[in-house]
Amino acid sequence: MATTSATTTLSRRATGVGLGLTGRTGWRRRERAVLTAGRTLVAEGLVIGTVGNVSARHGRELRITPTRRAYETMRRRDLVRVDSDSGLPLTADAHPSRELPLHLAVYRARPDVAAVIHTHSPYATAWSFLDAPLEPALEDLDYFGIGPVRTAAAAPPGSDALAANVSQALGGSNAVLLGHHGVLTTGRSVDEALVAARVVEHQARIAWLVRAPGIAEPL
Repeated sequence: MATTSATTTLSRRATGVGLGLTGRTGWRRRERAVLTAGRTLVAEGLVIGTVGNVSARHGRELRITPTRRAYETMRRRDLVRVDSDSGLPLTADAHPSRELPLHLAVYRARPDVAAVIHTHSPYATAWSFLDAPLEPALEDLDYFGIGPVRTAAAAPPGSDALAANVSQALGGSNAVLLGHHGVLTTGRSVDEALVAARVVEHQARIAWLVRAPGIAEPL
């Protein structure tokens, strides 16, 4: 009986069910990570202004950055609480990113994912207009556990079609290009998703250099 009780307690802590002290502490850490990631995206040129979005999942809820809010001045109270099952905001007068359906689709398709980041980083976004996988693949993609980076079929931003296309193209990878749009990365933490966003942009820059005029074709 004691073993069952201990197992139940551990399960609740892992999933955030009940969200007691452990759950609240876990959310503070994740919310700070979301805010830090947003500011990092701007500082490193992976987004401009208020575009892009960051979310984290814990238990039955997620936090996502609000729409049209500057990352530099964003606070924990500005993040939108969302029920991960219904997809409905739990915050009064909430204005979540319009890409909330995209984040929800990824979380529902990938139980292992705990964070999603969407950027408009220049080299990777430019590659998304080729409607082709991001190649040649660097060893970095394997080293950081990202996997192949495919390009999802283009669809209007914020649409259910985009969400479906991206979750399908992502598959078991931790990064995907949004056709004619941008980049989405995932991770077991916000930090992992941020690293993946950096790696994909680095990969895309090298891919463009390989295609540059004057680069000899292999024999």
